[in-house]
Amino acid sequence: MTEQQTRASRAVLFGVHAFTYLPALEGVSRNVPTLLAQLTDPEVGGLLREDCVVLSENSGQGRVLDAVCQAAEEADDLLLVYYAGHGHFDRGGGLLLATEASSTTRRHHSVPYEAVREYVGVSRARRKVVIVDCCYSGVAARMGEALTGVEAADPLAIEGACVLTSAAETEQSLCLTEGSVFTLALLEVLRDGLGGELPDGRRGHEQSHLSTADVFAAVRARLAGRIVDDLPVPEPRMATRGDGHKILLARNRAFTGPPAPPVNRAPQGLSGRDVPDPLAMVVGQQTFVDGLAGYQKSLTPEYLPFVSPGPSHPSEPHRLLCRLRDADDRGVLLVGAAGTGKTRTGLEVGWMALHEGWRVFHVRADQGSSLTIRLTAAVLAQNSPVLVVIHHLNEYLTDEGSDGAQLDLTALHHLLLPEARRRGIQVALLASARSGWLRTARRIQLHDLFDEVELRQDEDFQRLIADHAVATMAPTLVNRLGMERSREMVGHRPTIAVLMAQELEHRALQGRAVPDMTRLPTGGALGNWARGRLAGDGLPADGPHETAFDEVTAAHWLLPAAAAAAACPQKKADVIAAATACLARTSSRSPRAENVVNTLIGFGWLEHDEGSGLLNTAHDVVCDQLVQSVVLPARGRTPDRDRTRALLAGCLTSARTVGRYTTTLARLMNDLAPGNRAKALCTVLDEWFADHAQALGDVIRREAGDGGHALDVICSGPPWADAAVRNWQKVAAPWLEEFADDVNAHHVLRYGLSNLPAGGAGPLVPVALRWVETHGWRREASHVLGPLLGRSDLTVQVQELVRRKAMGWLRRNGELLEAGVVLSSLLDRPEPDESRMRQAVAFAFRWLDDHAITAEAHSTLRALLEHPGLPHHETRRAARLADQWRQHHPDAEEAGLLTPLPAGRPDRTDHATG
Repeated sequence: MTEQQTRASRAVLFGVHAFTYLPALEGVSRNVPTLLAQLTDPEVGGLLREDCVVLSENSGQGRVLDAVCQAAEEADDLLLVYYAGHGHFDRGGGLLLATEASSTTRRHHSVPYEAVREYVGVSRARRKVVIVDCCYSGVAARMGEALTGVEAADPLAIEGACVLTSAAETEQSLCLTEGSVFTLALLEVLRDGLGGELPDGRRGHEQSHLSTADVFAAVRARLAGRIVDDLPVPEPRMATRGDGHKILLARNRAFTGPPAPPVNRAPQGLSGRDVPDPLAMVVGQQTFVDGLAGYQKSLTPEYLPFVSPGPSHPSEPHRLLCRLRDADDRGVLLVGAAGTGKTRTGLEVGWMALHEGWRVFHVRADQGSSLTIRLTAAVLAQNSPVLVVIHHLNEYLTDEGSDGAQLDLTALHHLLLPEARRRGIQVALLASARSGWLRTARRIQLHDLFDEVELRQDEDFQRLIADHAVATMAPTLVNRLGMERSREMVGHRPTIAVLMAQELEHRALQGRAVPDMTRLPTGGALGNWARGRLAGDGLPADGPHETAFDEVTAAHWLLPAAAAAAACPQKKADVIAAATACLARTSSRSPRAENVVNTLIGFGWLEHDEGSGLLNTAHDVVCDQLVQSVVLPARGRTPDRDRTRALLAGCLTSARTVGRYTTTLARLMNDLAPGNRAKALCTVLDEWFADHAQALGDVIRREAGDGGHALDVICSGPPWADAAVRNWQKVAAPWLEEFADDVNAHHVLRYGLSNLPAGGAGPLVPVALRWVETHGWRREASHVLGPLLGRSDLTVQVQELVRRKAMGWLRRNGELLEAGVVLSSLLDRPEPDESRMRQAVAFAFRWLDDHAITAEAHSTLRALLEHPGLPHHETRRAARLADQWRQHHPDAEEAGLLTPLPAGRPDRTDHATG
């Protein structure tokens, strides 16, 4: 509560631990006294004791409702109602709060939650909080969707309501002798406060008070994954109206002083200038620009003015902003090859939006999973229009859609955008992706949010940008050699031209000779530049280190350089290790790996990130071009088999390096796909993978997290997804033997169960069943249950076991978006148990009530439409939902699979309502 709360605040606390007809809940007897102590503690809740009504545990329905009614009439600031005990249902499915005399047959003794809600709802109190700790309490949370809150500019002006519940509407809450599990976690948060980083990026110790959203997030985090008496603790629920998520519930005992600058502004350095916060994932435009270093500085107008694609081109920044401003929640996805201006275009649109009074946020990838929460908090913090720029969209998504991804597109589409619209906040989304990735992406989900706009990529325009870069960044070189000669040296790829122009200008300023190079070919330009550069008289790298080209020729240098680039981003020692392993496969004239890496740093091709401590390439193009120069030299379509195998030897140093190499090769394969240029290289890569499958498996099995990530990347697509299936027992099985019980193993299990041929998943099925036994209650279990249900080679006994597990999971998680994959797999298979089939159909229609127009719904709709045992009225209902889905996704390939109900089909149940 706040210092300004007066006698106009009221609280009603009611807990029942002893029942005449229901099991006792001994721990509840400790809930109310402890909670009362926290609420009335001047350092925590700040309520006066006389403002709190503590009902005796033998109070009946009338006494409880009288107390709630009176408190609702008297309160005009805060109204808080708390209940702990048994929960059960009335005949209509409403929640009943049990009293001492209640039973499943004596419902009239229980307190209808609907009555409590009615009294609270009509109260003039500005802030209303209801906390329900009982079985099935999630029924009370049917007030609306909860959105993560942010600190209000004037917290005391907040008006709204919030309901916190201990479980979902289908889950049973748990109780210990020392107290109920949910209330114990709540009391722990109130007693200790919150320090450290909060989900929306704020620092806990800088917050003087705890909002309902803060408390809810902390309680949920404390209970996540807990097991009590062999039962999983249910996930709490929160629902709000108005600004209910911002209600200040208590003082923060971890508060240490006044707050530092806001999360979306950078801290100041010694010079007084803002410096970027390396932990921030959602940052403002200026903070994002201030964080650019090395090559990335060329993205700013101070270093390199923007070259427009032309006023009539769809990717011209002003046209893009006008399109976003008028798009009504339709975002734009900028599509182009690496180094064609995606990031720069996003920045230009951002500057224009700022000039028009918009807020602008840039999203940055991170290892955490709270990105969607932070973005939501930033967007809803103010009522002004906001532009969200998402660079490299593929870095935030998984091949499985929203689940497991850093950025939940479904949540943005169906929760954030509608909530922002309700509050009158205009939100525009501008994302970017490489065209190669887009060919393999899950486009149906992208189409829900984005319209694609191709960047201008014709050769004349690319050459114009490259010429502009040379003239701006290398004036000394141009004066010395002339524009035509300078142009020949840097080529026409903009990113490469910038890197080369910087290097050549540095050389010209020192009065040194430039390499005697002929015109660079289009493909592998950076590799050719390296050859020419190293054939000169040797430009020393920054610092005292000996350079790689002091030792050997450029041809020997290029191979470990590609290996080092492919291993990024990692710590310098790991990058050197990859280059060293690669060099072990080459001649004795090879350079030292450390000198290769130092030379790349001297070139500016590798850059050290101060925030993460990792080495990374200045741009993906650097890595891609170096690797391509090794595997496909001199414009060739025929891969260099020996050098490719030597390059790949570098990835066998660690599981993380396996993952980095795989990501790099996937980009290269996607870029080579047009014209069938990837086919020959794929053969060489497959051959190497088969020859080194055992070694790969041994490396991957050493590390749980990095090994699992490496397998995820391998299984996600080119170049090795198919090879992984053929060599599953050598590559993936060893890691699963070590870490199959890890919750994150569901990614690997999903891929194996989905792709191993009939009869080939025999050893994997028992592993999957063991994982389900341990984690089958979690939402991630859909990734394992769905593919298990879809396999045709399971024994009858295993099929029956999996169906039972799936039905149990649906009872607990049937409202989640991820339930769609379980439902569709369940309905796709013949079900001998008629009762269970009817339950599955009921689950499906209940799920479709919430998710019918989402991209993920097509599989469940198709399964219903094709189900042979569906009554006609349910088929018609499914057909109506399918029509709605097609209207929302008219261009989706899956739309053709949702066959509408044939005209004139007889319907024996015309009077059914569905």
